[in-house]
Amino acid sequence: MLPLRRPLSCLVLLLAGCTPSDTPVVLEEALPADALTAVDFPVGVAVPADPWPNSLLGSPERQAIVSTFFSSITAENAMKMAYLHPAPDRYAFDNADVLVEWARQEGLVVHGHALVWHNQAPDWMNTLEGDREVVETILAEHVAGVAGHFGGRLASWDVVNEAFADSDADGDGLNDLRDTLWLENVGLDYVATAFRVARAADPDADLYYNDYNLSSVPAKLAAVLDMVDAFRSDPDPVPIDGIGFQMHISLAWPEIGQVRAALAAAAATGLKVKISELDITVNTDGNGVSLGQTTLTPAVADQQRARYEAIVRAYLDEVPAPQRGGITVWGIADVDSWRRSYNSNEGPLLFDDAFAAKPALTGFADGLRATP
Repeated sequence: MLPLRRPLSCLVLLLAGCTPSDTPVVLEEALPADALTAVDFPVGVAVPADPWPNSLLGSPERQAIVSTFFSSITAENAMKMAYLHPAPDRYAFDNADVLVEWARQEGLVVHGHALVWHNQAPDWMNTLEGDREVVETILAEHVAGVAGHFGGRLASWDVVNEAFADSDADGDGLNDLRDTLWLENVGLDYVATAFRVARAADPDADLYYNDYNLSSVPAKLAAVLDMVDAFRSDPDPVPIDGIGFQMHISLAWPEIGQVRAALAAAAATGLKVKISELDITVNTDGNGVSLGQTTLTPAVADQQRARYEAIVRAYLDEVPAPQRGGITVWGIADVDSWRRSYNSNEGPLLFDDAFAAKPALTGFADGLRATP
């Protein structure tokens, strides 16, 4: 059991919308912090760090929510390649180190995101070309440098993020590897190389492959599972501990049966399964098409509540307890959500722009209370 880390009285005034002269509600009755912190797997949230203007570290409201309702954090951007390794001969760990230390003081675990990705890489990496061995050495040195720096302080890593494309160009039933700077310069083995180096640099961290649309595109999930089989059948098996499902989904897409089937297929590998990036849009569908919604009406808020509950229950039903790597919501409050860049009215998270709890929080907690 993961206990609350901050007295409930600290959150009553903040989240109940009271002033000191008001009569505060009882937080245990109003907000389900107990359900979110009493399960035996990480319940996490992606957080902004310095130097972002909405940094967790400069926001008492965000800190209070995180330390009360969650047991794990993921740096939304601060631990990506561009920000940790801005020049070939220079790493920049200061901001990430402060975030990791804050988490330690609050009793939170940290999931690292992400060692290797084709986006948000520094400019000097984006222009790499030439000899395979040279570029592979650069990749390995980056993974070793970052994972080694945080060695023993993080619970887990997204080692490689979004390596697979959204299509099956050769018609073999499996999506192809995405055409990235790493595939172009290193070749098909770059994913395995990253995992091997990460294990050597931090033997105790769980190592995840992380991708989006695994719950909605069967060919993409099949490609990931085929990769896992290849890793295991290698004469020198490639170390991998888990599969991360980004679930940037909507109120109706993907259908819950498809979500359940995908989670069950991943769990059948025996690896850990994590819902690594969960948010549920209310203003756009699965194809990014506007639904014409401008405010979160009570009816739509209730749909979002039910959808959060259904997703969490599906995870608990389909992933056996020993394989639960956790569930992470991708953002603290709607005002922080990356989905706002596509729709300024979007509200996909558990807390609203004023850091007040939404019905979605109750749905999330109700799903967790069904823990078998």
